[in-house]
Amino acid sequence: MNESEHANRIVFRSRFGIVLTVVVWVICAGGAISAIVSGAGILPVVLLLTLGWFVWLAFWRPCVVTDTDGVELHNLVRDVSIPYGAIENVDTRFALVVTADGRNYSAWGAPAPGGGSAMRDSMSRRRVGQTDWRDAPRSVRDAGSARAGDAVTSASGAPATVIRRELDRRDHEGIRRGVDAQVRVTLRAPLVAVSALALVASVAVMLIG
Repeated sequence: MNESEHANRIVFRSRFGIVLTVVVWVICAGGAISAIVSGAGILPVVLLLTLGWFVWLAFWRPCVVTDTDGVELHNLVRDVSIPYGAIENVDTRFALVVTADGRNYSAWGAPAPGGGSAMRDSMSRRRVGQTDWRDAPRSVRDAGSARAGDAVTSASGAPATVIRRELDRRDHEGIRRGVDAQVRVTLRAPLVAVSALALVASVAVMLIG
């Protein structure tokens, strides 16, 4: 999990997504340069650039951002800003899901571990005698059990832990839910436009080629 912090702002992004994006971009760049040098035409260049764009969109851009005010879920082409005062629940069954104002908001960039990872994590915790998840926030410990996605080392558990600890702190200090706390959903039109343009360009060069 890649975390960068500046003025209480923490960005959670999947290591897998970062590595995959870098590898694909290197391959796409090399392939595009090779196509240009060899005179293979514009078709492979456009297709490689389109591939690089969608890999970035799906695996690099998605992330979870927390700060002193709330949490932001950056998904493919949509961002969700959720103040702490509006959060009703945090779940990690399949991915980080924040419930606010009666709706569930999933984080594309914070999936829960797969079955294999969950089993390895469970076996590791039993070996070292950490079955009570002492590193989890109180809201998880009080439930008497925890999912693999709650582990602070997982893509979903790391941001979930930060959010839950802040909610625990607010509950302990008697900070009530804000009446004006509202969820803000923003569609990133430039990302939609670039994606549409990339698809149109790819189809066009394939038909022409």
